[in-house]
Amino acid sequence: MKKRTTMQNIADRLDISKVSVSKALGNQPGVSDDLRKLIISTASKMGYVPNQLPSEKKKFAFVVPKRFFLETDKFYNVIFYYMNGSYLRKNTTLVPVIVNIKTEDSADDYGFYEEYDGIFLTGELSDKYTSMISGTGKPIVAIDFYKTDLDVPCVLIDNFHIGHRVTRYLIERGHRDIGFVGNINQTSSISDRYYGYLKALQEINVSLCDDWIISNNDARTGLYEINTALPSVMPTAFVCHCDMAAYFLSCNLQNKGIAIPGDVSLISFDNTELSKASGLTSVDIDKRDIASTAIRAMDMLIRNEEYRNRYYVSTKLISRDSVKSLM
Repeated sequence: MKKRTTMQNIADRLDISKVSVSKALGNQPGVSDDLRKLIISTASKMGYVPNQLPSEKKKFAFVVPKRFFLETDKFYNVIFYYMNGSYLRKNTTLVPVIVNIKTEDSADDYGFYEEYDGIFLTGELSDKYTSMISGTGKPIVAIDFYKTDLDVPCVLIDNFHIGHRVTRYLIERGHRDIGFVGNINQTSSISDRYYGYLKALQEINVSLCDDWIISNNDARTGLYEINTALPSVMPTAFVCHCDMAAYFLSCNLQNKGIAIPGDVSLISFDNTELSKASGLTSVDIDKRDIASTAIRAMDMLIRNEEYRNRYYVSTKLISRDSVKSLM
């Protein structure tokens, strides 16, 4: 019996990664048009036949804490938009499940997930709620967070790296007094960005100033506060854990007569429409790539194919007018 051609066989033939083959055959971004054509042609010549998901209509849950799915937050909303669009084209249903604080604390809706074929956990829920969902036995893909005891595919941003990168961006423009905005105990993404920031400071032998570590949102509700207390002595710049945190901080500073970037520079993450409208320098995170990668990971789980525990998506620093050079 002839052995079935796999994606790895195609990758070996072309001396490329299996990920590139998967993206090309799945019509996903991340490979050039020329390489895509070569992969498709090679797959055809080698007699590759893709695995197919079972023909019955699938239904997946997109589970996200309410604090991360507010009307003003355009990060997870956009990821859901891309995922939902892709699934609609496949005649598959993606249902947003918005978890409020009471439900997250009680973690008692185990039976609710029986009707779903798989679950996307998004935005880092509590350990108790995550453990409850793990106990359902459903295929699970985590989006934008990880937990050491959660053995599922995780679609992530390299937050440590970009936390370090944006801090270096400020340092290269002469800043040494740099604060951080975010509750480092709230999510793994915030803490990883903080530790990247901290590493960049250590590399230039700058001591951490505790007064310059502030948070301007409620970790449980996700709501931001415009009048957060500010340090008595201000740094020359802040690394903000997301665009929303940067925006509310900028309003707070400007209300107190502190100019941006004249007096204080700001840099943030996510590159949402808010950062574009307000001129914030921000890290663009490819939300379309997050969506397509999460769907591919779920497909692999459903097919019982081998999967990676960590999938990292691309980022790009977008320079705007919120950072002043001190050089």
